[in-house]
Amino acid sequence: MEEYVRAAVELGRQEIGCSDHAPLPENYDPQHRMTLEEYYSSYAPTISALTEQYRGKVRIKSGIECDFLEWTDEWTRKFIGESDLDFVIGSVHFVGNRGNAKPLFGPAYDKSELAGLYEEYYRAVRESAKLGVFDIIAHFDLVKKFGPCSRKLVDELLWAALEQIRKADLCIEINTSGWRRSENEAHPSERILSFAKDLSIPMTLGSDAHTPGDVGRDFDRAVSLLERYGNGRVSLFEKRQRSEVKVSRLRR
Repeated sequence: MEEYVRAAVELGRQEIGCSDHAPLPENYDPQHRMTLEEYYSSYAPTISALTEQYRGKVRIKSGIECDFLEWTDEWTRKFIGESDLDFVIGSVHFVGNRGNAKPLFGPAYDKSELAGLYEEYYRAVRESAKLGVFDIIAHFDLVKKFGPCSRKLVDELLWAALEQIRKADLCIEINTSGWRRSENEAHPSERILSFAKDLSIPMTLGSDAHTPGDVGRDFDRAVSLLERYGNGRVSLFEKRQRSEVKVSRLRR
């Protein structure tokens, strides 16, 4: 974790948010996330220690990325309620019923499956916003990496999800990881960002860094999107309270 913090310092960033994948009950999906014991014994204490160690050099915000699965609602609510966090990111990486969930990583899906996959994905995003425990909705259009789907269907689905995000007063992230993959565009796309602008949905930034070298990567491009679709403002978080600053501060 310190390598990521050092990367932010070297880039001259004023702030970095830690947001590794949260544990899930019954040690679900262990290859992509920490256990509950690791959260309390390692992750949270390390963030606290680094916050003190780097005080005056960079602000470190304590966050977590929680997967939305309908059968984990109460467990997730309890976990977040008992954790001292600055922000909580809600994400969808599995769709479908328990025991028959389809992962949004790893396998490829046939074109005949895409309409159903898109429908399940955006329904899950909408339900995650309803849950009332997240601050940020992650990589809003992640499902697009499997291929295109009917624009009319997709627009109806994503608009319903965006309306729920607005109703819940959440923000969405401009996630720069898509520029590092085959999609070659941010999550979400500019088209979706234009919808979010119409709904006055706040926006924040995420580099989704899985290596220290990806910290803040492509933020210059993302800042341009914030200026175009986010009224030139970026959302920041402290103790689960959202504030906004002019994105021109990031330019400096």
